[in-house]
Amino acid sequence: MSAFEYYAKAKLQMESKKLKNKKKLKQISVKKLKTTHGVTRPKKTGHNFVLNKIYNLNLNNSTKIGQKLFEWLIHPFSIEDFMKNNWEKSILHVSRNDPNYFSELFSITELDTILRQNNLQYGTNVDITSYANNVRETHNPVGRAHPHVVWDYFNNKCSVRLQNPQLFAPEIYKFMANLQEYFGSLVGCNVYLTPPFSQGFAPHYDDIEAFVVQVDGEKHWRVYKPRSKFETLPRKSSGNFHQDEIGKPILDVILKPGDFLYMPRGYIHQADTLFTETHSLHLTFSTYQQYSMYDFLQVVINNSLNNAVKNDVAYRSGLPIGYQHFGGLCISEKPYTAQRQTFENQINQLIQNLKKHIDLDHAVDMFSLKNYYTNSLPPSISDFEALRTVANGTKMQSNGKTTEAVDIENSEVKLLRRNCFRLVEETMLDEETDKMTNEFRLYYNLDNTKLLYGNECQFVIIPDEMGLFVKKLFNTYPSFIKFSDLCDDNEQAMQLVTDLWERGLLITKDVAC
Repeated sequence: MSAFEYYAKAKLQMESKKLKNKKKLKQISVKKLKTTHGVTRPKKTGHNFVLNKIYNLNLNNSTKIGQKLFEWLIHPFSIEDFMKNNWEKSILHVSRNDPNYFSELFSITELDTILRQNNLQYGTNVDITSYANNVRETHNPVGRAHPHVVWDYFNNKCSVRLQNPQLFAPEIYKFMANLQEYFGSLVGCNVYLTPPFSQGFAPHYDDIEAFVVQVDGEKHWRVYKPRSKFETLPRKSSGNFHQDEIGKPILDVILKPGDFLYMPRGYIHQADTLFTETHSLHLTFSTYQQYSMYDFLQVVINNSLNNAVKNDVAYRSGLPIGYQHFGGLCISEKPYTAQRQTFENQINQLIQNLKKHIDLDHAVDMFSLKNYYTNSLPPSISDFEALRTVANGTKMQSNGKTTEAVDIENSEVKLLRRNCFRLVEETMLDEETDKMTNEFRLYYNLDNTKLLYGNECQFVIIPDEMGLFVKKLFNTYPSFIKFSDLCDDNEQAMQLVTDLWERGLLITKDVAC
């Protein structure tokens, strides 16, 4: 039975069950939202064990940890098949018949606890939304989102969206921080709670790759192909569509707890609980926002132009006198003049010569620095890992004396994460000589906040002669390397690696003691 057939059958019974459904709505709302300040997380299940086992592999290779999480997310499909058949191409729906599959990530009682224990603000952390009669509305009051008020909106058929849940929900943060290691791109998340018999958002498409995980309750989803090639893989999200603008859905399904849905950016979608007779709690994880070849080529071309203007006088030559009359809207339909043809040839040649000035390595460094390292989440460090980092270093004892310092020089070390730092060569102004000079900077995300896009990436200036040792450390990962082998008895290099350890960027093979 399709979702449409299911709904048609349910609609015939609606009138006779109207009073009963109203009572049921009230009962469901009270029952599902009943909580206390002492609420606990869901009990551990076999799936919890699977996630924890994956996280504990962080001592091996963080990129593979993220890969394992993604495999778990799309199971039983392989990543190879997913990338070949679905990634940026088509939707993927997984029906699991396993209500506890995503139970560790979040719960409805955890949302209630977050509202009670934190000063969440409307518009910043929480949105109250509704969609009825083709009208999408936001009902955000001003100030703090007190749970009593939020749940009153909920009982009046308004959806609740929690933004940046990683700030408050540790399991979501852990999942996002590890998944970003696989994608090498920011991973975002929103939480959506929808009451029975309602819809919170109008049909629309997003500018992200969307991974929907159904945690609790049920939700009816309709997904539609992009309307044209111009809306395929868009760089910006759409506005709200009217129902008669989107055609027929290519997927019409009810997601149940444990189910999964992937949608490439540009795929129009809408979701509701109009006839499911239950609330719905789902998470949408996202990635690859403005992470396209176009975005990267902007950096490549800009960098190439900067190199060209330094090294080729042709790019510094002036425009020909009268160039304004060689082209433009007013004369675009006139026959080309000899001056226009010469000007066009000159421009084409300059563009062709830009290829000689491309520095792909520098472009990768600059793009990833801006779009990943500066704004990514800090690594999620387990207790087991912390014992092997500076967090388990020298301690103060009750007698006023400190424990012995960690013998880092006789340890084997490696990077805390594969993607925790980036060595970049930048051109800076030397204030002493008032001249431009190049310097190596080691940027790292360990001290980033959990708020995406809210960071100023920290860095260490690396002396020119020390760049070799940093590269060696980077290229050795995921293997451990002896401190002495890395530094080769170079005192300055030993000091540098000690500094990286003290900043938390390195992890030892054995427990620090």
